[in-house]
Amino acid sequence: MDDFLWEHFLPVWRDFGTSSAGSILIAGGYGLFLKQQWLKQVGNIPTVIPFQNWIDTEPRVTKDVDLILGLDLIKDSSQHKTVLSSLSKNGFEPSDRPHEQRWKFIKRIQGDRSIVVEMHASKPERGMTGIIATDKRVRHKPSLGSHGVHGRTNPEAAGSELVPFTFTMDGVELKVPNPVTWSVMKLTATSDRWSLSQSPDLDEQGRDYSRFQAAKHAQDVFRTIALMTLQERDHAGEVVASIREHEAFRRAREIWNNDFSVSPIPVVRELASKWRQDDALTIRQILSGWFG
Repeated sequence: MDDFLWEHFLPVWRDFGTSSAGSILIAGGYGLFLKQQWLKQVGNIPTVIPFQNWIDTEPRVTKDVDLILGLDLIKDSSQHKTVLSSLSKNGFEPSDRPHEQRWKFIKRIQGDRSIVVEMHASKPERGMTGIIATDKRVRHKPSLGSHGVHGRTNPEAAGSELVPFTFTMDGVELKVPNPVTWSVMKLTATSDRWSLSQSPDLDEQGRDYSRFQAAKHAQDVFRTIALMTLQERDHAGEVVASIREHEAFRRAREIWNNDFSVSPIPVVRELASKWRQDDALTIRQILSGWFG
C-alpha cells in the first residue's frame, strides 16, 4: 500500500503485539482511509455505496492517527508498558504540552513535518475498578506516572467496543469502530469545527482552517456510511439500541436534524456535489433511520 503514514504506523502496530493491538481501534480519518484501501483491495465485499458509484474515491490526506483505547487495556498496567515501548522504539515522543503528555505522541520526520498519534477512550461507568476518569482523561488507577498512557476522554466513542470491523493488512490485524459510533464522532466533529469557524475570536485564517476541517468531517460522515458493509448494516440496529440514551448520541441526533437535515450548514450543502443524487439519498436514509 502506497501510504507515507503507513510506513511509520505499521512498525508501531506490530510492536504493540496481539494483546495490546486487540484492545485498540483506529478511528478518525486514517481509520476510514485504511478501511477504504482494504475494501478496494479485496474488491468482493458489498458496501452501501459501491466504489464504481463514487464521484471521488481519493481518500483524504491526514498526518494524525486517532486511536481508541479499550478500557481493559487501560486497566492492565503491563499493556501500558507495551504501548509506551512501541511508541518510543519507533520515534514517537510525548507532547511537550503538560496537559497532552500522556495521550498525545509526536514523531518529527524532517523540518517541520511530524506525525501525531492521539489516544482516546470512552468514559467508563461509575465505580469501574482500576480506572479513574475525568472530563479530560481516562487513566489507570493508581497512577502509573510516566510509565502509563492515558486516553483523552471522548464521550462520542460510546459503544465503540461493539461489533468493530476487523481486517488484515500487511500481516497485521486492524480494527475500526462500528459505523454508528463513527457517525456520532464525525457528526460532532463537524458541528464543533463549524461553530469554531464562525467564532469572532478567531482571525480569518483560523476561521478558514476550521471551516476546512468541518467540511472534511462532514464528508467523512457520508464516507462512513458509503463504506459500511452489509453485515455492519445488519448489526447497526443493536448498536443504536445500546447507545441511544447516551448524551453523545442525543447530541448527534440534534446535529443530524439541525445541521444536516432541516437547515443544512454550508459545508453540508456542499456534499451534494460530492455524491450522486441517488447515493446521497441512500446515505441520508440510513442516517435518518439512526438519528432522525
